[in-house]
Amino acid sequence: MCMFKGKRFRNTMIVSLCAILPVLSACSGNGDSKGADPTAASSTAGGTTQPDNPFAKKMTLNMYNAGSWIGGGTPLPAREQDIQRQMLENAVNIDLQMTIPIAGEDIAKLNTLLASGDIPDMIFFNNRTDAIKYYQDGLIAELDGYLDQFPKLQKYFSQDQWDALKFKGKTIGTPGLELVSGIAGWWIRNDWLKNLNLQVPTTTEELFQVMKAFTFNDPDKNGKDDTYGFVGGVPKDGDISNTAVQGLGLNAIMWLFGVNPHKIDIVDGKLVNHNTDPRMKEAVTYINRMVTEKVIDPDWVTLATTGEKIQKGKIGISVSDWRMMDNPTKIIEVSGETPEWISMAPVKGPDGKQILGEMAFQSNMWVISKKAAQDPEKVKRILALLEYWYADEEAYPYFAYGDKGIFWDYNEKKEVVRLTPEKAVQEAKHYVNHYKLPRRAADALYYNFKKLEFTSAVHQTNLKYSISPKPSVYLVPDESDSLYQDRKKFINEALLKFIYGREPISQWDNYVQTLEKTYKLKEYEENVMKQLKEQGVIK
Repeated sequence: MCMFKGKRFRNTMIVSLCAILPVLSACSGNGDSKGADPTAASSTAGGTTQPDNPFAKKMTLNMYNAGSWIGGGTPLPAREQDIQRQMLENAVNIDLQMTIPIAGEDIAKLNTLLASGDIPDMIFFNNRTDAIKYYQDGLIAELDGYLDQFPKLQKYFSQDQWDALKFKGKTIGTPGLELVSGIAGWWIRNDWLKNLNLQVPTTTEELFQVMKAFTFNDPDKNGKDDTYGFVGGVPKDGDISNTAVQGLGLNAIMWLFGVNPHKIDIVDGKLVNHNTDPRMKEAVTYINRMVTEKVIDPDWVTLATTGEKIQKGKIGISVSDWRMMDNPTKIIEVSGETPEWISMAPVKGPDGKQILGEMAFQSNMWVISKKAAQDPEKVKRILALLEYWYADEEAYPYFAYGDKGIFWDYNEKKEVVRLTPEKAVQEAKHYVNHYKLPRRAADALYYNFKKLEFTSAVHQTNLKYSISPKPSVYLVPDESDSLYQDRKKFINEALLKFIYGREPISQWDNYVQTLEKTYKLKEYEENVMKQLKEQGVIK
């Protein structure tokens, strides 16, 4: 009997999947040359030469592309107008049928397909947690027996990226979209520093004193009390560490103390929970001081974005996108001035370390369904498709930038240069964003910087002070932990109360005791250690 674990599937989905996958033994367990026509790509992906064409037989592949940057709101054009589709199809001799869900509705749409028995051959998951749940439910095939046959695909990503897609020692997917690390970094008004004869701060105390001077010493010399040292905000879910919302600042301040909400460390084989660590108490005490002494814009508690505040020209320090000053047209228009924002390294924390935040964790992935894996040749065809799509150097600009002659071209030195088409052309070709997943995170040409050297240098500063992801990125919520969401909500709210001053810091020990007694913190931490051992993160 086929059994699918978990509460996500409705009975109809379980019946459908069991009917389709009865023979699966693991069901209950777990190039074109420069100037050439790109649609006439070689029928052997990755440039591999074999005596017999492995793609002689045409194959239909059903792709569920939830990794598109624009979601399903932009339809694909007819095949004859879609150069990228033609390239993929011709490269490995397939009929590509792509389904693109509306952004944010990818899991609901996938469940609908599964319930109807329409299981895609390859599926993009936006996070590792969802992928693991479906793997545990018996939907996803393991790839370890196939990947060595596709060395270019393996080399395209780092070992850390591949390791992130392992669960209990098994590779359950291939990297999908390479995430960008060091997006948000520290910025400071250098013109204000000059006006007040101050230096770029290097410690947390110096940082506070500069914030204070920017708030009370009229740094813009307009004779008005209308500036603030720092601008910050809070994500709508109250989770300061939410990686989906970067540049709100409070998480960066906490990292100066070496901690962030819901993160963990393993020190000498023992778990260190950031939520209760003394360093977290130091961090919230520091931010509370910022609030109490009014050096942070008072709207911080309701801000979900800081861009508008920065544009008005009344903020002296922010944690913002590394591209903020690449094209500061909006800032100049709104503020009526040309502010001298400069990038700065994170200041030294109490332990002397300079930490901006974590490097991006490779959490998204392509997976192959067990239904597709019933045919080993289909698995190989899918991996060949991915190898061509991601690792073919000559095809790369067609996927990362768009159509040649419209979004890019070769100069006289045969170097790729970016082009900026008219708005109407960009809109007509908007669908090319469905294919941009191979884009390299550090590809400056992709971002098409106006100030290439300046902006790239800012990014390198951010990367220099980014640390490896904490082990918490490997954790999967335990379905038997009924307190998981309530515990997380309590922590988010408690930390904000300490910061805002609604709860005095003297009540910190009571906060920890409540976590231990009411929210069964010790049991949760035991489960964390168990998971990390099972996944080989700790021995």
